[in-house]
Amino acid sequence: MKDKIKNFASKYMVEGVNSHFIMRHFPLVVLVVFFALGYISVRFDCITAMETVNSLNRRLEVARTETQRERSLYMSATCERAMQHLVDTLQLGLTIQERPPYQLSLQHVDD
Repeated sequence: MKDKIKNFASKYMVEGVNSHFIMRHFPLVVLVVFFALGYISVRFDCITAMETVNSLNRRLEVARTETQRERSLYMSATCERAMQHLVDTLQLGLTIQERPPYQLSLQHVDD
């Protein structure tokens, strides 16, 4: 069995790649080369397109996050303006602080 495999391999693998073999099977060789190059081309295009899709998906996620953040800021500002308008209408004299309130803590001083 091993002798048959060696004979086949030596006959078609070593001797099979000469110019006589190529000329005798020229249409088949051209077809195989054409399909091999076509496969490589399609695979390259597919991988490139997949990388483009992944890149665009990342950009879309960033845009969605930014949209959500902007929406949150807008809604906060709208709610703040509505409350300020209500306070002004009721003439309560309250305003929005520019700084957050201070936190006071007690420190015991030992004399």
